[in-house]
Amino acid sequence: MGKWADRSAGDLRRWQYRIFATVWITYFAYYLCRFNLSIVKGTLIKGYTWSEIEVGWAFTTLALAYALGQMINGQLADRFGGRRIATLGVAGSVVMNLAVFVLLMVAPPGIGHSRLVFWLFISFWGVNGLFQSMGWSSMVRIMAHWYPTRIRGKVMGAMGTCYLLGNAFTWLVCLILISHFGQQLGLDWRSVFLVPAVIFALVGVFFFVMIRNRPEDVGLPAVDIDREPHGNTAGEVAPRIFDNFILTVRNPHLWIIAGTFFLLDLTRYGFVNWLPGYLTEAASVGQDAEWLKTLKMIVKVCVLPLGGVPGVLLAGWVTDKFFGGRRAPVIVIMLLMLGVLSICFPFIPADNTWLLVAVIAMVGFFTYGPHILMVGHAAQDFGKKSGAGGAAGFIDAWGYVGVAVAGVGAGALIGWYGDDPVSKQHGYELTFVVFGFAAILGGLLTSLIWKVGPDTDDVDATN
Repeated sequence: MGKWADRSAGDLRRWQYRIFATVWITYFAYYLCRFNLSIVKGTLIKGYTWSEIEVGWAFTTLALAYALGQMINGQLADRFGGRRIATLGVAGSVVMNLAVFVLLMVAPPGIGHSRLVFWLFISFWGVNGLFQSMGWSSMVRIMAHWYPTRIRGKVMGAMGTCYLLGNAFTWLVCLILISHFGQQLGLDWRSVFLVPAVIFALVGVFFFVMIRNRPEDVGLPAVDIDREPHGNTAGEVAPRIFDNFILTVRNPHLWIIAGTFFLLDLTRYGFVNWLPGYLTEAASVGQDAEWLKTLKMIVKVCVLPLGGVPGVLLAGWVTDKFFGGRRAPVIVIMLLMLGVLSICFPFIPADNTWLLVAVIAMVGFFTYGPHILMVGHAAQDFGKKSGAGGAAGFIDAWGYVGVAVAGVGAGALIGWYGDDPVSKQHGYELTFVVFGFAAILGGLLTSLIWKVGPDTDDVDATN
């Protein structure tokens, strides 16, 4: 019996390494077919004479479709397993990116039919958002089954680095494709929809071959036994979609986390989408235009997401080490810090390069730490293994509603003072202050569940 237990423990550990690597690589690759558009939006505007607002609708359409899809696909992942749903998401997103590539090849700029191309483009990108929404909730569901609650903090923190590095990697790949190097290979700007799709397709095949939904699928024991509301052991029977959805929306803890995540993503995408524009405006007002232009690209590709890497690693570890798995205290502290930084950020002198870079990196740190705690750890804690996918989808859906609000709302705030450079500077100041208060409000909301932690019986003693 002892030898069998040792062998079983060794097999579980090997499978855990395999599952983690597969999930990390796959969700890293999901960003290839979602963040590629931002690199060529300027080319689309100039080539097809679309306005910035029109191209902005592509981002808003994807965000709203992603939010709707998360509500649905999280429940589907709980019902049918993350392996099937995430693989379908890869396949659909690849097809939509290839459809955009073919559309832009068949109808290149300057040949007319600009409105038809626009509506087809928006439609394809919106459907892409639906397929993209099949990724995260499926991954959370899989990880909830393979790793026990007591080490969830550090494991999900490490997993959270995948989308930060995936963000930076996507932008770097696309920049290379549209550069002189890409032109030497016979590629042009439209290849940002082709090459990432090919890479993503290969990763999708790898995912389907390597992944398994839970330890029981390969003859290993479950790592946790959840205290489920319906009294059954999680994972024995796939929950019915309607029943699982009702359990999700009746959970007050999930509503608090979802509301906070809405406020966080409003702030997060406020920086992601509007920080480059702010730096450009600062350059037009200040004297050091060249380094600010360079800083704009560095921030977009590296500083903000890479600043978040230590944030996601430290946040999860701290919740396990000092708070017994309670996520709320760390979420509250980090959101309050994010709020203060956001309020102070636009008042930093534009010529203080290193202070500006340092604060942007700290914004990334205090943004992505609570981000992974809410959409990863808390979804597993409060959704349990049987409902982790639905909980993650519910939380992330509200986040993308925040993304949509940030796009429209920030544009309105920035234009409040007028269109000249000095007036726009004041508009950006107001916008970042509003983002800051949104983060602070999120911290205060989460303080309502300060003492609430996961309610799970850990039956694994091998980690």
